Order: sequence, then C-alpha cells, then structure tokens
Amino acid sequence: MQVYDYDLIIIGGGPGGSTAAAFARQYGMKVLVVEKEQFPRFHIGESLLPMGNAILHETGVWPKLEAAGFIRKYGAAFHLSNARAQTAIEFSEGLVPDLDYAFQVERGKFDTLLLDHARELGAEVLVRTLARSVETKGRLHHVHLETGAAAQTVTARWLLDASGRDNLFQAERKRSLDPSPFPKRVAIYSHFRGVVRAAGRAAGHTIAVRLENGWFWFIPLDEERTSVGLVTTVEAMRAAALRPEALFARTVSRSAKLRELLAHAEPVMAFHVTSDYSYFRRQLAEERMLLVGDAAGFFDPIFSSGVYMSMWSAKTAVDLLAQADRAGRGLTRAERHHYTHAVKRHAAVFQKLIAMFYDNESFSVFMCAEAPWNIRAALCSIVAGHADLTWPLWWRFRAFLGICWLQQRRLRLCPQLDYSEPALESVPSTANS
Repeated sequence: MQVYDYDLIIIGGGPGGSTAAAFARQYGMKVLVVEKEQFPRFHIGESLLPMGNAILHETGVWPKLEAAGFIRKYGAAFHLSNARAQTAIEFSEGLVPDLDYAFQVERGKFDTLLLDHARELGAEVLVRTLARSVETKGRLHHVHLETGAAAQTVTARWLLDASGRDNLFQAERKRSLDPSPFPKRVAIYSHFRGVVRAAGRAAGHTIAVRLENGWFWFIPLDEERTSVGLVTTVEAMRAAALRPEALFARTVSRSAKLRELLAHAEPVMAFHVTSDYSYFRRQLAEERMLLVGDAAGFFDPIFSSGVYMSMWSAKTAVDLLAQADRAGRGLTRAERHHYTHAVKRHAAVFQKLIAMFYDNESFSVFMCAEAPWNIRAALCSIVAGHADLTWPLWWRFRAFLGICWLQQRRLRLCPQLDYSEPALESVPSTANS
C-alpha cells in the first residue's frame, strides 16, 4: 500500500484554489494548498458575477463575504466613448430569478477571506512557497516545493493546478494550447480616487466605456477608490510608441466620456500592465490531475467571467475527482474528456459575448434599446454569469447572435453606432444617467 502525505494538493491559493480546498474538505479529504505569495496581495479581476453566489453559499463563506463591506453590484453600464450612446444591464431584469446582485471586491481582501475560510475548514496552507516541479509516479504526485532556502517534497493521490496563467513549473500539459480566437491584447490599469459615479444602485455598477478599438473599465472598490483600466491591442500599443501610462492618458484626453469620468481623478498606485492574456489549454485533465481557473484558460476581462469561471471549474473538478476517489480509481478517459468539454462549453458562452463586444457592428445590436422576443432579459441573465444555457436562454441568445451576424453583413436591424468624438464644449453630461 502506497503511503502519501495528502489526498489532494492544490497549487495556487486564489479563488479557484481556495474554493477547491473548501469543497474537498467537505468531502473529508486531507488537503494542502500551496501559494507562492503572501496574502493579502494585489490582483486584478475585481468584479464578481451573481451566478457565483450559489458557489460561495455552498462553501459556507457567504456570511463572511456579506460582512466584509464590499460594494454591491446590481448590473453594468455601457457607454460609447463620445457619450452619445449608453445602455445598462440590470441583473434583476433577467429571465433567471435570484441573480439580483454580486459584489465588487478588492482582490487582496477577497482572496484572503476565501483562503482563510479554506484554512478554517481544515485545509493546510503554505504561503511564500513555490511548486518547482511535479513528478507523477504510479498513482502518486510528488510535488517539489521551495520555501525560501528550504526545499521539501510532498505527495498526494490527486493534484489540482490552480496556479493561474503563469507556468511556474515545467508541465507538458500546459504547453499545448487551442488556437486563440482573439488578437493579442494588453490591459493598462490602476486604482483611482475621485472618479465620477452614478447615484443610487447604479453607483455600484461596473462601467464599460467602448472605444472604437478597445475599451475602459470602471469598477468601484470602496467609497473612494475605483479600479480603472484600458484594454487595447498589443499592435495598437506598439504603434503608439508611448509608455503605458502615457497611452492611458492620451486615450482619456481624446474621449468625451472618459474626460467626464476622470476629470478630477488621480491614481493612488503605480500603473500595472498585463498583456497577451487570451489562451486556453488543449487538455484540462489527466488521470489524477486537473487544471482549474486561469491555469485552464482565460479570454478577456470584459463581462468579468474570470473569478466565476475559477470557482465554477474548481467545484466541477472536485466533485469529479471525489467521485473517482471514493471508487478507488483515477479519472477515466471519458471523465477527462467530459471535464475539458464542460469547462470549454461554459467558457464558450463568454467567448461569444466577448467576440460580439469587440465587433463594432455587433456592439451596435447590444446597445440597441429595443430587442424582440425578450432577448434583452436573456442577455441580462447571461451577463450575470448563467452560462449553462437553458432553452429559454439558448434560443434567445442564438437569435441575438443571428441578428449580430446580419448586422455584420450590413443588413442592419439596429442603427450603426458613430464613434467620432464631438468638440469638447458640446459633450453632454451623463454622469448620473
């Protein structure tokens, strides 16, 4: 009989790793979480989706989340950069009930809360510890760890890679990628004080300001600070030949809506840059190892699917491996294929939304005030994270994508948006709209 240290080792202590640890402890598994950083730490991806609330309830962390004082997010507002068009998504107006709100979170605080909860449930946690390599021998994973100058090797029957997009240890499984459906993009972002906010419930909305060739996000984190980021293509950034913060400032200066929102704002930390972040691994599971969250793949920050997909894939992975563990076996080929397919099918809904958002003709459809067949309500639920498309959502989403397809071929059912910028003195005031 083989001797091992843990039932499950999880590499990465972010939302995916912490969620996986919480569910694994509910199954009675002995769990080790290995995290390379000391929490709390800065991380981007600060907007949650209502569909993730049920997962947070199931782990038992929800009361702590409600008590943490995070801003409630009831929806999202979308604006053209010239302030000539706008629309809003209210989660409560969707076809699916009980998806009324989520939270806007400072990730340092949120991630620490989730990791501490996993620890309280009995998971062991090592921070400032690197997983340098993994060797699989028979039914055991040998994970070689490094904490400062000290090294050790721990073993487990199961391994979850929740280490994000960085390939910190050599792993063949993480080299093989699906062809990316999107061009290489870059995000330039910081936290600001003094950003203009809407009144009432809309004060907690995520705001997306659509440029002709990119967009800005605005995510309120507390009463003073707002996360603000520019997303553009790597090609456009190279062509501009500017430092990231200079490109950020120039883009703001050329946009009526951005000038309005940032007129009295100032950054409270250095700018960060993340580039070339759209990818998906080809295979997400082996006999006793699964990839979750960003370790599996990520497309784009628009629609804030990252944290939700991390938690959803973590729960799906643990449910699958726990079932196999009870039977005393590894994952079958069919189970490995099913997991990979399920994660990619879930992500594909967001992929289609992302493709629509970046296409100027399709975005005209999304911004249309009137849509037939209650399509708008279906989009509210999908944007809330309901990517498991039931029939009422599925056919309306297909109809929406069909209208976008016609719009792209100049069979316009919605007015085409005009991205040209007005003169500064003629900019309308829409801060509280």
